[in-house]
Amino acid sequence: MLMLWRASAAGRCVAAAQRSVNSRAFSSRALIPVTEVRKGMYIKIEDKYGEVKVFHPHKQGRGAASYNVTYDELDTGKERLHKFTASSKVTRIEPDREECQVLYTKGSGKEEKIVVLADAEYNEVEVPLAYFQGHSSVPDGATATLYKDDNDIIKIVLKS
Repeated sequence: MLMLWRASAAGRCVAAAQRSVNSRAFSSRALIPVTEVRKGMYIKIEDKYGEVKVFHPHKQGRGAASYNVTYDELDTGKERLHKFTASSKVTRIEPDREECQVLYTKGSGKEEKIVVLADAEYNEVEVPLAYFQGHSSVPDGATATLYKDDNDIIKIVLKS
């Protein structure tokens, strides 16, 4: 009886260890009221990803309230302002974070340059240089953090 108990306990421990190794966090999306938007959130507006910089409620007299959200478009780096009504909803994105290492750069010209990264499982990920906002070149061996929504790359932060 004691041997049977030990075997089942050991089996449960191995199964729990396998679940923790195989478990992976996935990005999530939630439709939230515009009143819950705050600075630093990642949102999706009209099929574009953005990072909220300023959230400002606006109301004049007895009129309906509106909300001004200033955000940076993550694919272009441009600052945008969007006005919402009080009943509007916004898609909030909680992206996956993945550490990668820069292997090499290939191609010529800013639009044609491709940066090849290696993720934790040594899979190669090819990303256009335009995703590295504010960088005209990326040094080999640097560490980059990829922010991903499912398979879409939202943002890349290069660590110094």
